[in-house]
Amino acid sequence: MVMKMDKQILKEIIECLPKGRTLFRYFRDRYALLLLQHVIGKGISIAQLKASRFARLLEKSSVKEVLAFCGTGFLVPQSLDLAWGDDGRDFLLTLAEWDGRKSRWAQTSRKGMNLVLQMNFSSAHDRVYRNLVQPEWDTLLNYDEHPVMKRGTRRLFRETLAWARIDLDFTTGEALIEEIQSDWIRQATKMLHRAQDDMRNQGNKLYWHGVEGDPASVIKYVDKVLQPYETMWAEAMLAVTIDFIRSELGFKKIFYHTHETGCQLKRIDSAKPPRSLYDKLPRQFCFVKTEEAPEFLFSDKQFSRIYRRLKQPQWQLMDFSL
Repeated sequence: MVMKMDKQILKEIIECLPKGRTLFRYFRDRYALLLLQHVIGKGISIAQLKASRFARLLEKSSVKEVLAFCGTGFLVPQSLDLAWGDDGRDFLLTLAEWDGRKSRWAQTSRKGMNLVLQMNFSSAHDRVYRNLVQPEWDTLLNYDEHPVMKRGTRRLFRETLAWARIDLDFTTGEALIEEIQSDWIRQATKMLHRAQDDMRNQGNKLYWHGVEGDPASVIKYVDKVLQPYETMWAEAMLAVTIDFIRSELGFKKIFYHTHETGCQLKRIDSAKPPRSLYDKLPRQFCFVKTEEAPEFLFSDKQFSRIYRRLKQPQWQLMDFSL
């Protein structure tokens, strides 16, 4: 029997998962290493991988470093631990919830709760950010209505770079990534443009709500400190979400929305998310487009009603059991 993910089920899931600080380091192309960890099992020949749908992962720089030491032509999990990029950034992972039971604007595929995986900045980043930008309050570059970390929810507060919302069902063994999103990057870009304008027109005065830093310091933060995060956040967020679903929840079948079907099902009429997050990014991760939908969603009458009206709905699918 399919169970709608309500508050009690979500609470039990969170209680069963690791407590305290869960640290995650991401460097360029690490997603390829994480995916291969789940693909190769106890080991697989490189020839088999080249013949699989995961062959493109072998071209990534992080994987090439590992293959250079595989003289036997056989790849084992221990080999994947050898790669460690010098351009990495550290994050704090936390879990939260998203309530999609009532609001029409909750952007869930069915009514119910979503599990939220938050990817938060490190304390080192937050110190530099506060020194340069001098924000008047927490979550200045995030929306409080979104599932970002709030001060007081845990002992250690961190600003949230991005998050993923996940729906799932243990009966069918399926997980659906509803979205990955970052307010921080978008809002920081707006702040940067204002700082650049004010630098040209007003000299050393910045007119941006909630910011006390001067324009030069704000520009330095966005251009120098935040720039590496801007290029990696989506890749890192999807990578850690897949790894979390597979390693911690134990699901082998992971669905992800396509842009068109996702917007229709979640009733997103305006302010649509970037198409690349649901097209280019999953293709990079070796998702396969399919007409198969998550089975557990059909237990929801609202989903079924909307889904019947769609023309040629498609999904992105990662199935580690194949």
